[in-house]
Amino acid sequence: MIRFGNNKKSYLTTVLLIIFLIAFSSVAFPSTLKKYFPAPTFSLKTIEGDYFNLEDQREKQKLLILYFYSQDNDDSLTGINKLVEYFEDYIIQEKYEVFLVNTQEKDLELMKVYLQDNKIPFPVILDNQKKVSELYNIDVLPTAIFLDNNLVVKRIYPGLVSNQQTLMFQYTSYLLASEKKRIPKKEKEEVVEEPDVCTCIKKSSFFNIK
Repeated sequence: MIRFGNNKKSYLTTVLLIIFLIAFSSVAFPSTLKKYFPAPTFSLKTIEGDYFNLEDQREKQKLLILYFYSQDNDDSLTGINKLVEYFEDYIIQEKYEVFLVNTQEKDLELMKVYLQDNKIPFPVILDNQKKVSELYNIDVLPTAIFLDNNLVVKRIYPGLVSNQQTLMFQYTSYLLASEKKRIPKKEKEEVVEEPDVCTCIKKSSFFNIK
């Protein structure tokens, strides 16, 4: 007579062990960026020589934007300028931070010149070895990642596509209670109208001739 009890018990033990290992690896080694999950923390050097630690940003602002870019990528530079324009044109009610994550390892001095000439106010983090880019599964540049005050991933916007940009800024306005600045209308210059001067010659009537 064949007994299946031991085999069944061994099978269940194996399945439970596999489930445990998968769950443990996903918690202990968060290598995949997922929406509505905590963002992987990291520490990188900034372009100014300081150090940036993502964990230090917890509960400091309503919205934190990590903007992955390359200075050799035209879409990346266009996207940065659009971010600058947005935050210049809107009154922001909530606290926010934008960090530019540079994925290029050369021409940093040229990048500093570009930032100064274009008055880019956002701090730059250096991901020269692309370790954080790999950690965050960055396949397209630019990519904007939105984190909340608990560093949970709220939105991911890959590429510089017009509809993506529209959705991104709409969500930003909603989250930060932003309002577009009103541009004061120029007062109309008062124009003094001069009276019409009649230059016509009144014709004499035959009835007035004596």
